[in-house]
Amino acid sequence: MKIKTFFETHPIFRYEEFAAFMASSCGTLRPESWRQLLSYHQKAGNLIHIRKYIYAVKPMSNQETWLDPYLLASKMTTNAILAYHTALELHGIAYTLFNEFTFLAAKQTLPFNYEMQRFRAISQPKALVMINNTDYGVDVIKRGGMDIRLTCLERTIVDTLDRPDLGGGWEEIWRSLGNVTTFDVEKLIRYTLLLKNSTTTAKVGFFLEQRPAHLEIDAQQIEKLLPHISKQPHYMSRDQSGEGKYIKKWQLIVPISIINQTWEEPDADNI
Repeated sequence: MKIKTFFETHPIFRYEEFAAFMASSCGTLRPESWRQLLSYHQKAGNLIHIRKYIYAVKPMSNQETWLDPYLLASKMTTNAILAYHTALELHGIAYTLFNEFTFLAAKQTLPFNYEMQRFRAISQPKALVMINNTDYGVDVIKRGGMDIRLTCLERTIVDTLDRPDLGGGWEEIWRSLGNVTTFDVEKLIRYTLLLKNSTTTAKVGFFLEQRPAHLEIDAQQIEKLLPHISKQPHYMSRDQSGEGKYIKKWQLIVPISIINQTWEEPDADNI
């Protein structure tokens, strides 16, 4: 019965979690016994072995879609932190839902595909690794009865501006961030400065100044970023192409599409 309780409270779990449960709750200390139990329940159709170390509990009902990809992403490594566009989705502000799930990991691993979905590990920012502060701005939420770690809203905003390739590109990022109604400005600025990246700092400053009038941010807060930007103009992203506008205050060349917010909409006649 104890194992049944574990399965009920761990819809997706890692081998290490099962081993810890068996040792502490069942008093079973032999790894061979743990592996035999997992093998038994897998053959009985109670478990699905997704990949090395990761198992999912099969529900009693015959649901075609039952596996929570966010929960699976959180189990891809022992300390996975859901981040970038995946965090935008969990915070409920993403303009589009993706089939790629991104997480931060201490060690780089190869991308993994499962059920038409892609799970991708990203290394922690080097600046945070250097100061041993990779958990800065990490929230814990409940999902499926289990804890999921993800970057807080403030860190997520900065991370997507820092790595637009992991946020879905500038149109997706700008549209998603347009759904943000409130956040802790001071926390966002503190995290920005931790990254020690002059271009990212300029992008954050520019973003903060673009907030609509009813969400306007105190200029004195924003200007805390100015001493940390580059003295030379920088593109918003390294692979930036097309026409851009030079924003002297932030030494930033911003794509015209962001300046004008003229996103390409689908042709209604072809829908």
